[in-house]
Amino acid sequence: MGQHASRFPSRTQRALLRAGLIAAAAGSALAAGGAAGAAAAPAGGPAPGTALDTLGKLKVGKDNKIETEQVAEALAGVAQGVDTSRRAALAPLTGLQLNPMAKTGSDPLDNSVGTAIGENGAPLSTAAATGPLAEGASLSELPTAGPLVSRIVG
Repeated sequence: MGQHASRFPSRTQRALLRAGLIAAAAGSALAAGGAAGAAAAPAGGPAPGTALDTLGKLKVGKDNKIETEQVAEALAGVAQGVDTSRRAALAPLTGLQLNPMAKTGSDPLDNSVGTAIGENGAPLSTAAATGPLAEGASLSELPTAGPLVSRIVG
């Protein structure tokens, strides 16, 4: 059998992890501070709250350890960047028509089946499921998925 990797990371793995965390922090700081970075910087250095100011605050100690507060700030920046990207990428997709054959004579979803259960039962129909698609609804306009998609993208 082959030798398995140790449970404890090697020095190289720890160094790569640190470099990855610093790169993630730098990327998130640049993404989050993009709008703030457009403001004019004073002659003495970067403007407070901009990406360059955030990068200047990242310090690695003599023992190559990063403080937990810095990691938390980096992860918060990454989460904000992912959230912004998610909204920007998914919002236009929720408005696209799902059924390209909607409102045409050959639309296979433009049909419904109905029945009543028992003698005095309430009528049941598939029109509620296929109707919005046959009318050319988008993902955000569907009765069941629409509210969920609005919360995800919103």
